[in-house]
Amino acid sequence: MPLPAAARPTPSVPGAAWRNAPPALGRALLLAPLLALGLLLGSGLSAQVPVRDAADLEKRLDRLQAVGSVLYLAAHPDDENTAVLATLSKGRNLRTAYLAITRGGGGQNLIGPELGDGLAAIRTQELLAARRIDGAEQYFTSAVDFGFSKTAEESLRMWGHDRVLAEVVRAIRAFRPDVILTRFPPDARAGHGHHTASALLAIEAFKAAADPGRFPEQLAAGLRPWQATRLLWNHYLFTDEAPAPPSGSLTLDVGAYDPLLGRSYGELAAESRSQHRSQGFGVLAQRGRRLETFERLEGRPATADLFEGIDLTWSRFRGTRGLAALLREAREGYRPEHPAGVLPSLVRALQALRALPSETLAEPLVQAKAAELEDAIRAAAGLWVEAIADRQRLAPGDRLTVHAALLARGGASLTLDALALESVRPEEGRVLESRREGAVLPDNAPWKVAFSFAVPADTPLSQPHWLGGPGAEAWAGLPESPAPFRLRARLKTSDGPFEVTVPVQYRFRDPVLGERYQPLAVVPAALVSFADSVLAFETPAAKEVRLQVLAGGAAASGRVRFRVPAGWAVDPSEQAFALAQAGEKKKLSFHVTPPASAASGELRAEVDLGAGFTGARGLVAVDHPHIPLQTLLPEARVRLERFDLKHDGRHIGYVMGAGDEIPRALRRIGYEVELLTDEALAREDLGRFDALVLGVRAFNTRPALQTLKERLHAYVAAGGTELVLYTVNTGIPGINAAMVTEAIGPYPFKVGRKRVTVETVPVHLLKPDHPVFHWPNEIVAADFDGWVQERSLYHAEGWDARYTPLLGMADPGEAEDAGALILAKHGKGHYVYTGLSFFRQLPDGVPGATRLFANLLALGHAHD
Repeated sequence: MPLPAAARPTPSVPGAAWRNAPPALGRALLLAPLLALGLLLGSGLSAQVPVRDAADLEKRLDRLQAVGSVLYLAAHPDDENTAVLATLSKGRNLRTAYLAITRGGGGQNLIGPELGDGLAAIRTQELLAARRIDGAEQYFTSAVDFGFSKTAEESLRMWGHDRVLAEVVRAIRAFRPDVILTRFPPDARAGHGHHTASALLAIEAFKAAADPGRFPEQLAAGLRPWQATRLLWNHYLFTDEAPAPPSGSLTLDVGAYDPLLGRSYGELAAESRSQHRSQGFGVLAQRGRRLETFERLEGRPATADLFEGIDLTWSRFRGTRGLAALLREAREGYRPEHPAGVLPSLVRALQALRALPSETLAEPLVQAKAAELEDAIRAAAGLWVEAIADRQRLAPGDRLTVHAALLARGGASLTLDALALESVRPEEGRVLESRREGAVLPDNAPWKVAFSFAVPADTPLSQPHWLGGPGAEAWAGLPESPAPFRLRARLKTSDGPFEVTVPVQYRFRDPVLGERYQPLAVVPAALVSFADSVLAFETPAAKEVRLQVLAGGAAASGRVRFRVPAGWAVDPSEQAFALAQAGEKKKLSFHVTPPASAASGELRAEVDLGAGFTGARGLVAVDHPHIPLQTLLPEARVRLERFDLKHDGRHIGYVMGAGDEIPRALRRIGYEVELLTDEALAREDLGRFDALVLGVRAFNTRPALQTLKERLHAYVAAGGTELVLYTVNTGIPGINAAMVTEAIGPYPFKVGRKRVTVETVPVHLLKPDHPVFHWPNEIVAADFDGWVQERSLYHAEGWDARYTPLLGMADPGEAEDAGALILAKHGKGHYVYTGLSFFRQLPDGVPGATRLFANLLALGHAHD
């Protein structure tokens, strides 16, 4: 994973040339400094650079003495052992990183309706929030989380074994860890095909990274083979009862107390893990001694310690004796009441680091220490640097003003030598404006300057690189794309120069939370967003398609048109729009006529701003209070589905659970959907609804259902239909959110963990004459074609004899299971529990799933 060119310093800033690598290294410079710097720059939720208190700085001075690294590898966000990461990073002071094979977009979402790319964006930021707490770094491969997998073979096939292996090898060669840890065993005990595959990749990459014959193109790009000392499995089994680890396993106490932190590493780990809010992984802190165990999978044996036989001092690198002495001098001379007293030692240490032999400077661990050293200098100097844009969203060609401020408040004499405002791009960065200053910063008084410039027309859009946006290759492996602009400040003390770099961000006042920061987003001049992502036609009649055109930056005017498949028609052919200022919106509508018979396709919007029609992009803002605002720019398109669909009963009450898009999907095919509060469930007349639907994980997220379930069952007994979508039972302590009650049906059954992950497997109608398959739509085998991601999850099991199972299905090689859809007559009405993944199928417009769901809603009108 080479250091992106845009992350390399620009010689236009006086004195910055020392950072440039020897030409022979070229893009062999590793991504370590960029990521380390990115972690130092803050979260986008608060300050641009974290404020280091005296204890934090002392910890960082300790960290500068230790020279070692460890790479932790697993499959998903939330798979990492945060207690181990915190102990190694904060306790052992080692450079520690987590390599997640995927970004977790195939999972479920407990905090909102986002799935797929939107969920992956959330989980990426939750990982970064966790790393800011436990002190580790974060990397990824490009593998996509396609949902639950039961075998490693399927996982590696879907990911592309050779491609992902190459990325893991590249990460190892770039990071050059002393020790590699894997969370899961390389067999079925891991409980998930992705988990097993991650361990298999770790074992294979451990060997391949050291073999110059494997992936030689990486060596041609400047990386070098690397043999980690050992690969260890951090014991964890995805089962209820884990056997004791084998004798001779290594141990690590992750419960030690750190007086500088005022917490144990276990407490720190709990805070870190609790950042995974979209998965409901808030945990209680564990206090006191706790041993984690590790079993060797590959590499040199060890008997007492994970890093046995590994030199964890500066002496491992040539020419570092003087540097190490200066760093010790800084640590020994540190006084928390006067941090600036160690500034001379730290600045001299930076000069010594700059003068190291080129082969030593090329080491990623040394580069990471350079970033840590500059952060320690900034903290010791009490230096605050910020660069604030006058808006959060802008388009190429707009005029942008950036207000820069520097504040020296540590009592040290600092001279601002130069400032540069730079654009960041996958290729070489560009200096937009640089200034020589030579000003002595006043003590505790802000020094301010403003930059105003036209945003270059070729500025890359802010589509994440991992979604195919700019930098897909150059920034591969990084958790997020760098900010589009940054401020570089060069400062001097009497002992030498140092630099501080901060991203340009947008700051605003939240009336509840106070000062908040958001990342800048560079977007197209005109954005097109549709009211729905799917347009379903139950008849050949035309339907209205509504869209909104938004001025991404300044004023914009032009035309919009659609491209549709053959056999579909659009009226009018195009429409004009004129937007006078940034943020202005205009709503437009077209009419689309489908073919007479069943068909599917895609409608794409195109925009002409004066230079011809090009594909339009929409705007998706993923906005949750615990993560920075995420801006996604998907192609502006709508899925088209023409299929026959009949209704019988259109008034639906919906009890939202963790969040899903089923209500919107139902409304677009003609249902009247009313979202029900707990109070409405308790007090209002439920008999007016043709059916009540309890959304995904409602019994995990709606505590009132513990008592209100009786009212729901009374509604059923009076003739209503209650349809309960999947919920999660607490099968793994500390992992899954508990159900508010296990008595979710009128008669007993349990929610298990069985699922069918292959969406193409045949489905067996166990009661083919049952009305659910005939009214008002005839369900045939073809209705189970075209499903996405999975068939079902969290099946019912152990049900009372009064329930009727309706569908049988199984993944290849498994016995058929009937728990995906069970139904019971209760009084005059019907109760249904289903693990079928309707929450994925209906929003995606899958015809057969939509027809089956319509039949379930119509059970009260069907004749037995």
